[in-house]
Amino acid sequence: MRAWVTAGVIAVAAALIGFVWLPSIQEGAQGGVWDAICRAVGITRPAGAAPLASAASQTPTELAWNVDTLRVAVSGDPKRGSALAAACAGCHGANGVSPSDAFPNVAGLPAAVIFKQLQDYRSGKRQNPIMQGMAAPMSDQAIADLASHFAALPAGAARTDAGAPALVHFGNPLRSIAPCAACHGPFGRKVGAPPLAGQKGAYIKAQLEAFASGARRNDTNQQMREVARALSAEERDALAAWYDEKRK
Repeated sequence: MRAWVTAGVIAVAAALIGFVWLPSIQEGAQGGVWDAICRAVGITRPAGAAPLASAASQTPTELAWNVDTLRVAVSGDPKRGSALAAACAGCHGANGVSPSDAFPNVAGLPAAVIFKQLQDYRSGKRQNPIMQGMAAPMSDQAIADLASHFAALPAGAARTDAGAPALVHFGNPLRSIAPCAACHGPFGRKVGAPPLAGQKGAYIKAQLEAFASGARRNDTNQQMREVARALSAEERDALAAWYDEKRK
């Protein structure tokens, strides 16, 4: 029995030396302790590969959806928001409808949707130099006011069934792709989700590509990233074209 105990102590000591102490003194060579432990067992990261992201950096948003947050998101004053919106007109249009395909329409977007996106821009969870700069100095109340203003503007028209890609209503179960309508509504509008009807087709395409590449990652539970990655480039184009505001 004593021999077994002795062997166990030696094994633990060897593990601590091999997997903790030795890796820790190699930390500075490449990445952190975890990278060093991987090297100790013969697992190496490809040259030039980025270090493993921390759990915090993987969090898609810092906004916690609860009763208090929802109350703030819809508590804005549209009159105060109207004054703030003057700074948005250059890109998003005087009435929330952008004159350029490069920028999305924001007229009629639900206040909670705008509130979350501006919060994500402010925290850096959604990346865009212009929008991050605009959102950085804004308070929660100012964001709520602006969201309330745009939510009160006339929204784009809903789509019809004519010519809808099968992915809109049926998805593709064999490829684990949920239908767009499940979250965004059968005609591109549904309470609780960002509306797609009346949006710029070029903007929708750009966001699908950003989700697919991981450049945009502020979707809770990675719903959009998983869907976008499963879509082909042709499918992303077809969906963007069908939801496009200019489609008659």
